[in-house]
Amino acid sequence: MDGMVINMDDCKLKTLTQIEEFLRGTGELFHVSKEERYPLVERTLTRFGYEKLARKEKGVILRYLERMTGLSRQQVTRLVHQFQETG
Repeated sequence: MDGMVINMDDCKLKTLTQIEEFLRGTGELFHVSKEERYPLVERTLTRFGYEKLARKEKGVILRYLERMTGLSRQQVTRLVHQFQETG
């Protein structure tokens, strides 16, 4: 596996502005473990009310999830759709 796996507490990221600042300040530094991917997606989508966000705001969330999971945009989009279908 490439990169470092870190167990990160992301609960302090509460606004889209904080997410954007996080994205500007990090590169490909780390990814959550495979086991943490879906729980991270679920927590993030729920915390930010993804379904009610504007298109641009959804893009910020998707970029954050890409960075945190190490997955491609398509893979993240599939996880988001899976969450939306199963709740």
